[in-house]
Amino acid sequence: MLRRSSFALSTLAAAGALTAYGQLNRVHHAKILLEGNVPPTTPPTVVADLVRLQPGCLIQLVGDGTIEYQLNPRAMGVDIQIDTASSDKCDVTISLKGYKTVHATLKENAVILLNRVGDRESSTVSMTALNAPADAKKAYDRGVVALGAGKWQAAEENLEKAVSIYPDYASAWNDLGQALVEQSRLPEARAAWEHAVKADPKYIKPYLQLTRMAIMENRSQDASDLAEKALANNPVEYPAIYFYYAIAQHSLGHQDVAEKFAQRAIELDIVHEVPRAEFLLATLLDARGDHRGAIQHLNKYLAEAPKAADAEAVRQRVAALEQASSN
Repeated sequence: MLRRSSFALSTLAAAGALTAYGQLNRVHHAKILLEGNVPPTTPPTVVADLVRLQPGCLIQLVGDGTIEYQLNPRAMGVDIQIDTASSDKCDVTISLKGYKTVHATLKENAVILLNRVGDRESSTVSMTALNAPADAKKAYDRGVVALGAGKWQAAEENLEKAVSIYPDYASAWNDLGQALVEQSRLPEARAAWEHAVKADPKYIKPYLQLTRMAIMENRSQDASDLAEKALANNPVEYPAIYFYYAIAQHSLGHQDVAEKFAQRAIELDIVHEVPRAEFLLATLLDARGDHRGAIQHLNKYLAEAPKAADAEAVRQRVAALEQASSN
């Protein structure tokens, strides 16, 4: 029998359901952690993926990110044979506000990491974190939790404590920059990200933040220079850095390079985090007369960002291009 808790059961585990199947004779355990290796303070949603002719799962969160689950061969209404005593795999979708949705396979003692939405969600970790003393790590962990909860001042205070204890704590400097941005303190944020770069030149996340800031401030050459330093490390987990580099090259008049890197951003963006890369590539193709290519990528942009502020204008542009192409 699984323990009861204040956390909600998944949609597959109705009250008393775990006692309905005599063959459910083993409870398995897995754990969810947030970026920074800290447990969630609010429960994620964990839903078993329903795949025909595969066993379903009965799932319960029991606090501190721990998942307890059992296999349920009858969940799909089919009679299949499975050794529930030895099987421990369950396909699930895990979601939490502010973090990237994950499709994962639960296994006994598995640890599943949820990364923050946008630039902050990358799995790349600064190696300086390995040398951080325990008290700096504790302050950093508290700062990460506060950041995830939208408590910007508390995040700032804890992250400042972390870097005061350990000035080379690149990931703490990076997240401090984010806390400062959320409070509209952009010069201080830039200084924090520059500290992060100095502490660990191979850590990509602050380059991404600084490059985006340069793009927003129309400092195209600075953006290009920053992105090139990041790209030297082949950061394929950061499609946005390829996109920002493409924007900078476009602004600098290097259209062939911009097209190449916009295409690369699209190739790497398998979860569609940077839909504007589709728009940029369409713009570049349109400018050189490839109207069919432009239509294709504008439609992809609309599919990935149907509620974008410029969606209606993009639809009108697609219609005009289609009409021109048919003449």
